[in-house]
Amino acid sequence: MSIQLILLPQNYDGYTASQVALNNQYVADNTEFLTLLNHNGYDSTASDPALDAINNDNAIAAWKRFRSTGGTFVSVTMPSRTSLNKLELYSANGATSSSGVYQKIVGLTPGVVYDLGIVISQAGAGGLLIIGTSGNITGSTSTLGDQTLFTALGTSSTGTQTVSFTADATDEILLLSYQNDNGSTVYINKISISESAQQPTFIYTDLDDGQVICDLYEEEDIPLNLSIDDFKNVAEKVQSYSKDFNLPATKRNNKIFNHIFDVQRKDNGIDFNPYVKTKCILKQDGYTLFDGFLRLIDISNKDGEISYNVNLYDEVIALADILQNKTFKDLSATFVELEHDYKKSNIKASWTTGLTLLQPLGINSFAGAAGATTTQVIKYPFVDWTGSISLAISNNLGSGTGPINGRPELEKLEDAFRPFINCKYLLDNIFYNAGFTYTSAFLNTNKFNKLFMDFNFTGETPSETMIGKYGFQSGITTITSNTTFQNIAPLNSNNFTNQVGWNNTQKKFVGQSDNVGYRIDYYIKFECLASNTLTFRIIRKDSSGNIIQTYFNSSITQTAGLGVSENNSLYATINTNETIEFQFKSSVNNGYSLFQNAANGTSFHVSVGLTTTINSTLLNTRRGELGQWDFLKGILTMFNLVTLKDPDNPKNIIIEPYSDIFINYSNSGVLTDLSLASRGINYDWTEKVDVSQIDLKPLELIKQTTFKYEEDDDDYAFRIYKGGTGGKLYGEKIFIEQDMTLLEGEEEIVATPFAATVIKPLFDKFPNLLAPSIYASNDAQTEFEGFDNLPRILYDNGAKTISASYYIPDQNGQTSENISSFLQFSHLSEINPTTANTEDYNFGASQLIQPAGIPFVPTDNLFNIYYAPYYNELYDSNTRVMKLKVNLTPADINNFNFYDTVMIQNQTYRVNKIEYKPNDLSVVEFILIG
Repeated sequence: MSIQLILLPQNYDGYTASQVALNNQYVADNTEFLTLLNHNGYDSTASDPALDAINNDNAIAAWKRFRSTGGTFVSVTMPSRTSLNKLELYSANGATSSSGVYQKIVGLTPGVVYDLGIVISQAGAGGLLIIGTSGNITGSTSTLGDQTLFTALGTSSTGTQTVSFTADATDEILLLSYQNDNGSTVYINKISISESAQQPTFIYTDLDDGQVICDLYEEEDIPLNLSIDDFKNVAEKVQSYSKDFNLPATKRNNKIFNHIFDVQRKDNGIDFNPYVKTKCILKQDGYTLFDGFLRLIDISNKDGEISYNVNLYDEVIALADILQNKTFKDLSATFVELEHDYKKSNIKASWTTGLTLLQPLGINSFAGAAGATTTQVIKYPFVDWTGSISLAISNNLGSGTGPINGRPELEKLEDAFRPFINCKYLLDNIFYNAGFTYTSAFLNTNKFNKLFMDFNFTGETPSETMIGKYGFQSGITTITSNTTFQNIAPLNSNNFTNQVGWNNTQKKFVGQSDNVGYRIDYYIKFECLASNTLTFRIIRKDSSGNIIQTYFNSSITQTAGLGVSENNSLYATINTNETIEFQFKSSVNNGYSLFQNAANGTSFHVSVGLTTTINSTLLNTRRGELGQWDFLKGILTMFNLVTLKDPDNPKNIIIEPYSDIFINYSNSGVLTDLSLASRGINYDWTEKVDVSQIDLKPLELIKQTTFKYEEDDDDYAFRIYKGGTGGKLYGEKIFIEQDMTLLEGEEEIVATPFAATVIKPLFDKFPNLLAPSIYASNDAQTEFEGFDNLPRILYDNGAKTISASYYIPDQNGQTSENISSFLQFSHLSEINPTTANTEDYNFGASQLIQPAGIPFVPTDNLFNIYYAPYYNELYDSNTRVMKLKVNLTPADINNFNFYDTVMIQNQTYRVNKIEYKPNDLSVVEFILIG
């Protein structure tokens, strides 16, 4: 039996020695294709565009791209990267075209076998050529290391396409050239090159590239501790996989650790640094048992015998550590792409086709395709945010139609419409900004993609306004115009509050805080003193006096003795010390004066605090302090998601529900024992166990488990529901094991930081206007208002039409309207469910507040779908915990996954923990499940 502990240089750059079969990944940027767009692309008119590109635009260790633009091959679109991070290769329609990508593959070992894998989600009708060579290509050949590979992937060749090859040189060129004439497109999800997965046949000796094998004590076993909790929670844990063990201070080890115990050691330029991660691989008989890092704990000197005390740990995936101190404010630069005008038309557009953004989306956006000007990742459902929406009692007209007596009336858009952002969009940006990716069938389902989190602005209503009307009085000195712009005259009468920010000396509005919205209804009249041209403008300046926005600019030519008036409404949002200025000038000096008639004087009617633009600052008013890890952890808790390590990519996390991994996992194509496969069993360890010593005991189970969201104590509807049901929380599930009478104890599983959301009809007489209720009340429950609510996760039920209508006021330059449609969000995947497929995103069924018009409360809730399979398996009278000694081989450890099931004497077990001992029987903790 051979055990090797291999250490890689602390400045390890990926080069692998000829005798080390490490599972390295040699293709740079092989899943995200982020470097693809860094290269403008090579245009070729040559007879062989691929050959031309590589010979004239040298390959590097990152993606480059090329396309044909004429000659033998017609022009075609340059390869690109989709919004879902796929590589996209194009062809032209009607004539042969060529496009492709290439990069230099470095660090290969001549004579070593490698596996080239390409994951294709959409194949083309033509061909996908794989070409490789050491140095420049001198002829168009389909070879990699002089070995012929597949030359065409037809329409059925989707999925993972794999071929093995033997490298001829340390550096090769990988090139994908797609040639076709029917306008097809190829989508590629992943490209990888790694050491071939084959039975090891050699014993390692000295390595030749800086890697070293440590000397071990003869009796040193280096046991490993493997646990299911570490396996299924890799996003959370930095885990030690071995107990401390000692390495002897041999000549070899002293060289490895550079005599670190010697305080007089000399710096040779490659000093071992105990504060720098040291990559290591633990192998037995050629099998990799562990691939991670080594930590030097201390150096022991006992009677002159020096040894290095170390342990092995895995820090490849510790997403929680990276996100722990990050909040949503750290995504402010991301949220800038979602900025848009807050107005009725955008709110309504968010229900269907998507609202209009202020700027087109960039190339790395998760909000839509690059260059798109609309998005559906931010929406405005109808939510009762204030509890103050009333039934209209008058027909006072706004700028459009007026409210209808007896029907709901909004005083402000913000009473019902505040932004929600798509949860998948948030997750994608969190992972991207942390430098991670994820793979998940569940998170890409249509149902998860319809979940949104609220981004309520603030506890106070954003449209609280301060209003004042001001006019010039007759008798003041006439203000005449110059040929350069000047601000209007100072006001001789005003009752502005400080929040308005009017500076009467400089004659301008000055922002008193960030993101302040203004509505200024202005009437300004000029008198023409001499025939000439008047120019009137309204501008915004930054704190240094630079013009950063022009709201209005108009010129008019008039004859002497006539008047010119400017009468309109300005909607603007400014920040601290920015200014709004009303300016005018004439084409000649003294060409115009401000009209000074008392009845028709210049006036301003100002409302401050209106929400006019939704920007990143406003989105982070409340949610900016929410932790990114808290958000992710809450999603994991809601759906009982496990996070698994991707064996091919340490920066990629596999995320799926527990039941999909452990209960419904399919092993088709892996097992050879059909009788085991038909029972969902992976291994028969009956002959491996030592039955002479069995430690068997009941599993420690909890009598009662409560599944719930956080309690939002200020939520009026939530408190009313709790009080009316004897303390039951809306959306909670209390699991109590009734049959096992000896069980005791309680625990809570809380989907922090989210709170449950009560849905109810806005008014009893309008049961179809069913909406989330998120507002607070005073102690007497006579006054209602918005509050700083905990985050809510709700499902997009789509735009709905109701029999009655409700009133939207005129605001932000758009007219009032009575409308009979709205966007509905709820905790149900379907309102008025008629099938058993409706999901409830509460943990347990809650009686809905009537009259809701919903025929039944769905039973497919978070507990029943995502937790019940786990609890039903554990809470069984036959469930036991058993410890056995098992003769596990290196191959057993190398191949084993914790979602695998094991049969021992015709009983099925899950493995909970493994204490692996290379030269002894391993201690394995099993859970009997049937």
